[in-house]
Amino acid sequence: MADKRKFRYKGTKSEILDPIEYEGYTIKVLKHGNTGHILYQYPRKEDFDPCWTMDLETAKKGIVYWNQNKDKENNVVESKV
Repeated sequence: MADKRKFRYKGTKSEILDPIEYEGYTIKVLKHGNTGHILYQYPRKEDFDPCWTMDLETAKKGIVYWNQNKDKENNVVESKV
């Protein structure tokens, strides 16, 4: 019989850091457990769903775009209903 080895996960937990407030939007900040990268959550330009990036400037640009176009997105959603 094959010897069964016990697999142990060697990564660490991700750490939730203090959020950043930018132009009325709260950017969630996370330190990834395995890589140690700092990740920022922001609304994606295509459909405004939340996504993550390692670049704070990209997150800020996404929020500026979201602020400029959120009314247009709401009108599109309402017209689909």
